[in-house]
Amino acid sequence: MFARLNVFTKITLLFVALLVLVLFLYTYSNRESVRVIEREIQNNTMNHLSTFADSVESNIYQLSLYGMSIGQDSSIQEYQRPDYKNVPYERVKVGSAILEKINLYNAASKWHSTITLYFPRLQKVISTDYYAYIPYSAEEFSKPLSKSWVYAGNEFEWYTTDPTTAMNRPDRSRLITKISFPVRHLTNMLDQNKLNNKGDPFMFHPQMGLISNSSRGDALTVIQSKLKDTDLLGKGGFTTTLDHKEYYVSYIKSGSLGWYYVDYVPMQQILGPVTNSRNLFYASIAVLIAMCVVVLYALYRSVQLPLLQLVKGTHRLSLGDFSVRLQPTSRNEFSLLVTRFNVMAQRIQELIENVYEEQLRRREATLKQLQSQINPHFLYNCLFYIKNMARMKNEKAVVAMALNLGEYYRYITRSEDDQATLKEELTMVKNYLEIQALRLERMHFTLDVPDEMLHKTLPRLTLQPIVENAIIHGIEPRSEDGHITITGSQTDEYCAITVEDSGQGMTDEQMQELVSNLSKPLDGDMGCGTWNVHQRLSFLYGEEAGLSYEHSPGGGVKVRLVWHHNMNM
Repeated sequence: MFARLNVFTKITLLFVALLVLVLFLYTYSNRESVRVIEREIQNNTMNHLSTFADSVESNIYQLSLYGMSIGQDSSIQEYQRPDYKNVPYERVKVGSAILEKINLYNAASKWHSTITLYFPRLQKVISTDYYAYIPYSAEEFSKPLSKSWVYAGNEFEWYTTDPTTAMNRPDRSRLITKISFPVRHLTNMLDQNKLNNKGDPFMFHPQMGLISNSSRGDALTVIQSKLKDTDLLGKGGFTTTLDHKEYYVSYIKSGSLGWYYVDYVPMQQILGPVTNSRNLFYASIAVLIAMCVVVLYALYRSVQLPLLQLVKGTHRLSLGDFSVRLQPTSRNEFSLLVTRFNVMAQRIQELIENVYEEQLRRREATLKQLQSQINPHFLYNCLFYIKNMARMKNEKAVVAMALNLGEYYRYITRSEDDQATLKEELTMVKNYLEIQALRLERMHFTLDVPDEMLHKTLPRLTLQPIVENAIIHGIEPRSEDGHITITGSQTDEYCAITVEDSGQGMTDEQMQELVSNLSKPLDGDMGCGTWNVHQRLSFLYGEEAGLSYEHSPGGGVKVRLVWHHNMNM
């Protein structure tokens, strides 16, 4: 199929295929690059978040470790000596030493925390919070203590007991250590992490809410709702869209606090250079396509249109339309070709017209010869019929045949014109059928031709051979009654007469042989009546005119004569 396309179409298709291939390869390469960058962004975000989480967890671990080791300090053991009950000064002195050690730890620690020591047996409290009076309350420790950090009042609290097995019954322990640090430590670390990265980290808890950095982003509320709707694991990430912008959200669950460290980065902001490069490429391709369209249009106007015009002109010449002339569309090499083509077509037309005139003269001579063959054929049949009727003493039939025979020769000798109206032909056929009806009493006929067709012309003695064959080969061989029906019809271009009999008919092989004989040269083995009629119609009205055969519903043969009535003279 590609080989049948013209050169311009092939060039256009190749250009389109090349353009599609380039676009496909670039689009695929761009998508792969974006995917690699997205994976790197996700990995970097998760790595930064892991570093931040490790830093927070390290500080919390130090606080927890100190809370567990503080109960083993000798000052704590000394502070709980029973003999200090009557010596309050010594106990206060030891308490001051304990408080000094705790402050030294806070000074050395990265996070300043509040450390509170509860002594259930002594009903005493030592705390680094100088500005708050903290009395010992037995009800506060009547329930088991949480073994993990608890968020309460913008600070995180953690409890431990000495011994550690007393967490479920803290009122029976020797010492309860409470360590708390404010949320601002986490906020400061979030701020520091934001300065070093492009993200916006915060901490999230499904029930407690979130802890953000100082410059809280507008997207945190939406991301918080997304996190609540997501089944969070210990570590992971997902992509979400906020205000038509794509963000990647990564999270890590804190093993000590129970909160999630969350960070999100705008993907489009990082992928902006890649997107700009892609848009620039597509814009360049669009400009290239526009330029190519202009070039292809110029080639189409200057080359393809003249070529198509020449191709159509030569095709019309090959079909026999020698009146075709081409109009030059531009002043270039093709205008010379168009001019030479018009000269060639004009000369060919003149030659064809001369040859056609010679063919018309030859056809007229052939028609004269064919008509001369029909007239003796019909005369011989009539004379033999009169002879037979005279032998049979059928005087009425002889008189009728003689009168109709006289009318027939008067009809053909009245004018030298070879054409006759359909009305004249039907009158002659009716006389012939009446003669045959006298001869065959079992034969009947019907004529049904519209009045508007009666003025149409056709060659003389066109219908009579068809009717004669219907009687001789269809009605006569049968002993039953026979009927012949002649009908007419017409369209805008063609007239048609149908002769149908109810005779014995023909087999498919016989009908096929009869149809094929109509187009063969006449020889001695075939009858000349229907062959002459078909040849005369074809000569006068073209190949579409002539005879056609088919089986009749009544059992006989239906013969249809068709001719082009617009060619009538």
